[in-house]
Amino acid sequence: MIERLIAGRDGRLEAAIVSSGKWAGTPTDLQQLLNQFLLPLPTLPAREAVDFVYSCIHSTIKALKFSNLSQICGGPIEIAIITTDRKFRWVRHKAWDVAITEGDSP
Repeated sequence: MIERLIAGRDGRLEAAIVSSGKWAGTPTDLQQLLNQFLLPLPTLPAREAVDFVYSCIHSTIKALKFSNLSQICGGPIEIAIITTDRKFRWVRHKAWDVAITEGDSP
């Protein structure tokens, strides 16, 4: 789903066009044409990069939920980060006891 967002197309589209017999150019010509429409991704500060990753995961979950494709992902989103100045740390993490308490009434 994220490839579709960033590239504006499914990754299999290019091969389908080239193998259709209706494309007169080379595969490189098609790739150059399609690459003009890529979503440019700048280098982001850590906070914005985490937000981008969360948005990608959340968007994928929702896109699959409302499609006829297999729902291969879902549930709570957990994100951790490792930077040059700090070791592994959770940015977003479900409670450790969620497997035990999930479904319990408060």
